Amino acid sequence: MNETPLAEASVNRGGRPRRQVDLERVRRLQAANVPLREIARRLGIGYGTLHRAVRTVRSGPELIQNPAAEVL
Repeated sequence: MNETPLAEASVNRGGRPRRQVDLERVRRLQAANVPLREIARRLGIGYGTLHRAVRTVRSGPELIQNPAAEVL
């Protein structure tokens, strides 16, 4: 069977569904200088899930940067 690339890309390959992250709430908490680990705890998601969502969006430096992770 010869499938088009679009049809092939839309095939569900299984696995666990991605968690939805409220990025607007993340932005508000970051603006209040709440660390990413604390934001993840408040949202009830893992730190890795939050970090991946923030990294994927790349909507602005205020969302990506984590002041606690900066190297002096």
